[in-house]
Amino acid sequence: MSGKRRKYTPEFREQAARLVIETGRPVAHVAAEIGVGEQVLGRWVRLAKETAAAGDTGAVLDTDERAELERLRRENAELRLDREFLKKSRGLLRLRTTPVEAYRVIESEKAIYAVKRMCELLQVSRSGFYKWRKAAAQGPSSAAQRRAELDVAVAGFHQASDGVYGAPRILADLRAAGAAVSRKTVSASLRRQGLAGICPRRFAPATTIVDLDAPVPKDLVGRRFDTGTLDRVWTSDITYLRTGQGWLYLCAVRDGCSRRVIGWAIDEHLRTDLVESALSMAVALRGELAEQVIFHADRGCQYTSAQLARFAHRHNMARSVGRTGVCWDNAAAESFWATLKVEFYDRHLWPSRATAKIAVGDWIERVYNRRRRHSALGMISPVDYENRFTQTAQAA
Repeated sequence: MSGKRRKYTPEFREQAARLVIETGRPVAHVAAEIGVGEQVLGRWVRLAKETAAAGDTGAVLDTDERAELERLRRENAELRLDREFLKKSRGLLRLRTTPVEAYRVIESEKAIYAVKRMCELLQVSRSGFYKWRKAAAQGPSSAAQRRAELDVAVAGFHQASDGVYGAPRILADLRAAGAAVSRKTVSASLRRQGLAGICPRRFAPATTIVDLDAPVPKDLVGRRFDTGTLDRVWTSDITYLRTGQGWLYLCAVRDGCSRRVIGWAIDEHLRTDLVESALSMAVALRGELAEQVIFHADRGCQYTSAQLARFAHRHNMARSVGRTGVCWDNAAAESFWATLKVEFYDRHLWPSRATAKIAVGDWIERVYNRRRRHSALGMISPVDYENRFTQTAQAA
């Protein structure tokens, strides 16, 4: 096959352009019939339209003048095409996107604009474009197919977590589903798709109302909330929840070993009854305990009250409190509030107290206790951890 470039007479170019303009037929069809390139015929058509639009002044031009006029018209047409193409390219050059995105634009516009010029304008190589085009024609590689399948799975788990999970928890979901992947691979998939998890901020402890006249229990925990056994240490705290109708107050009781919220209560007041309601739920869930459980909280007046002391005595609980103003002494309970608010509550608006009460209870029982993977539990939920813990104890 000859490598010489074909030459066409001005008459042939003019007739070919007229065939498109006067019949209204597509450039691609006419180009195939007369045996010229689609891009070549497209340029002839544009030049013919430019010449017709300019009109005939009636002046007689010599050969050099006609050549100069033709050159100027050609340059003007090329500049107009450059500007038109750059507008269509949606600012790819300014955004400094990947070559693949530039290749996709070039592929979609190659019937109208010259490939060489588009590559120059978008600052990519022609060889790179044709290499990409050849690879695309051959279909995705096995590695690309695996990446695409992984992206679908990663996006699915991210969506199922309400957009909360990042690479560590999605990795646990994938491995639970039987996929053999690494955290680095999952992180890359999230970046490709523009997805990210939510990282709870460091907690800011709520204001504690201290009763200076109440007898204060000792700190029996010393920040050792997890003793490795269920129902040895229960932690508790109260937080504030904003709604369109005013504040709500949520008290939660968690098992120090499994991190499960075993009791909770939400109301419009901060009385000791709020704590007692949450503890009553925990007692109902756990039943009568064979050994005494340590109930640890801060020095809030609800936790040091005589009312709670009587409740604890009836249910074989030893009260324990941390030091005033030292948030780390009750860090286990405080960290739960960061998770609740960052991953759920603060992502929504709550017009009424009733709506907030229902939603918070559902999130605690359905999401936090049963679905959300906990990093301290080996990336399983608190309920799953308790089930495995119980099975192991029974087997022993």
